Amino acid sequence: MKLKSNTLRLFLITFKLSKRFYLLSFTKALAMAGKAIVGVYGLSLIITKLSEGDFNMSLLYAGAIVVIEVILRFLELTLTTFTEIENDRVQNAVKILIAEKLMKVEFKYLEDPKYLDSADKAKFAIEDFDALNVAMKSSVDLFTHFITICSLITLIVLFNPIILAIIFVSVLLHFLVSKIAAKKQNEMYEKLGPISRRNRYFSGVINDVKYQKDFRIYPLGNLIFEQFNYFLTKNCNSFINYYKGMGKFQVIYTVINYFQIFGIYSFVAYISITQNLGIGAYILLTASAIKAASSINLFTNRLTEIKRNIILLQPAFEVLDMEDRITLSKEGLECKPFESLEFKSITFTYPGTDKIILKDVSFDISKGEKISIVGFNGSGKTTIVKLISRFYTPDRGEILWNGVNINEYNYDSFIKQISAVFQDFKLFAYSISKNVDLEERNKEQIKDCLYQVGLKNKIESLPNNIDSFLSKEFSNDGIDLSGGEKQKIAIARAMYQQTSLAILDEPTSALDPLSEADIYQHFNELVRDKTTIYISHRMSSSKFCDRVLVLDDGIVAAIDTHENLMKEKSDVYYKLFTAQSAYYQ
Repeated sequence: MKLKSNTLRLFLITFKLSKRFYLLSFTKALAMAGKAIVGVYGLSLIITKLSEGDFNMSLLYAGAIVVIEVILRFLELTLTTFTEIENDRVQNAVKILIAEKLMKVEFKYLEDPKYLDSADKAKFAIEDFDALNVAMKSSVDLFTHFITICSLITLIVLFNPIILAIIFVSVLLHFLVSKIAAKKQNEMYEKLGPISRRNRYFSGVINDVKYQKDFRIYPLGNLIFEQFNYFLTKNCNSFINYYKGMGKFQVIYTVINYFQIFGIYSFVAYISITQNLGIGAYILLTASAIKAASSINLFTNRLTEIKRNIILLQPAFEVLDMEDRITLSKEGLECKPFESLEFKSITFTYPGTDKIILKDVSFDISKGEKISIVGFNGSGKTTIVKLISRFYTPDRGEILWNGVNINEYNYDSFIKQISAVFQDFKLFAYSISKNVDLEERNKEQIKDCLYQVGLKNKIESLPNNIDSFLSKEFSNDGIDLSGGEKQKIAIARAMYQQTSLAILDEPTSALDPLSEADIYQHFNELVRDKTTIYISHRMSSSKFCDRVLVLDDGIVAAIDTHENLMKEKSDVYYKLFTAQSAYYQ
């Protein structure tokens, strides 16, 4: 049932993307089927007239058939060109559709190995196995062979149904062999998937410039190359074994086809002699039977091809079926600027795991407050940010923004109120300026934010200033910044956004403690009255924040000012701060 529904879904998706493709495909199918039928009937007419001694009429038929064949061939070639162009457009559109889906799905899928595997398999099926392209081309061929079969089968039945029986016996054998071949291919696909993913990973590592320094300093290069070579060889050997296996099936198909041809020729010869049908009828019957048999074989082959590739595309449908948070959240209340945030008895466990990350967590933040969230690694600091950002939904409790559950707000209007810098932030191969604001709406403000985070000297030393590219992907003049400098750009990006809540989730891990403290102080001065949440395993932000939220193993151990927390020398915060205090003296 799933196979049928996915086949229908593929048709509906591709039809919606390009009705033109199917119109061209159907017209091409008619032209190709017409060409085949003209060839079968035309040869019979020419031979019949020659056997009757009517050379003039046979020449007339021959000329007419050649003209029709040329017209149909020209039409076929023209339609093939336009169909291929449309096919490429559909391929690209489907890839874009899947890419857009991955950018919009619930965040929980992006941290779930099962769905990440589905996304990887979908890419593997479309790009490595060409499954989408094969399925669509097989659909076009299906039209052609169906029309040809319908045109010739009536003639064969009228002459002698036994010819049809011979055809169907061979087709049945052909179909059974195709099913076995399809099963073998799917087994190979399942086996090859993990190998191919590892091969792509090691290939990417070897070709990525950022790993080259490590390869030269540490004995990693040879080990990585060995792994790359191992999986590449294994990948190639798997394909070689696959093609060898498919070659054996091709031999079986050929043997079945020759037996089919022998049976058709023999039987048609027999009835032609016993019923005195004449050479023209013999040629018409044999040509029709052979062409019909070929079309039926190809028809069943294409059905098998479609089935096989629909199975390969199953992960792509799983990706498209992922819940789309942004789409689901288009309706809702318009989110107003930050006034208050409250966690009310929040308990949270990541999907697919049993460990409770947050246990009955409650706290509130008022407008303009600067809050530092501290705790040991794994205490739940980053999870709080993910919940505020609506990446996940709590198991129990609720999060209130201005007294309203955050899930009741329109997603787009809600997320516009938040700017965040995550510990695993990403920069892109654009200019420094575009990494702060892709639209570059106010370059002076962009420069000011970059200067505020301590990049003034660096930027002024660059020939292209803030228009310098961050890699050589798009520009030969691209630059390579240190980890700390990249983190400063990410922080400048958050400073630039006109939001009412700013979150810094350990973005300064690559900086030394004094640089971190300096950047946080500059950031605090720039945001002024904006509500800000600082998260760090270091304590540089705690002293200037209004309050400090201390997490310990998923619970709120304390929430108070730095001064008050330091009075409790037996508590977690005092131990954390004093362990690092030498860095801030």
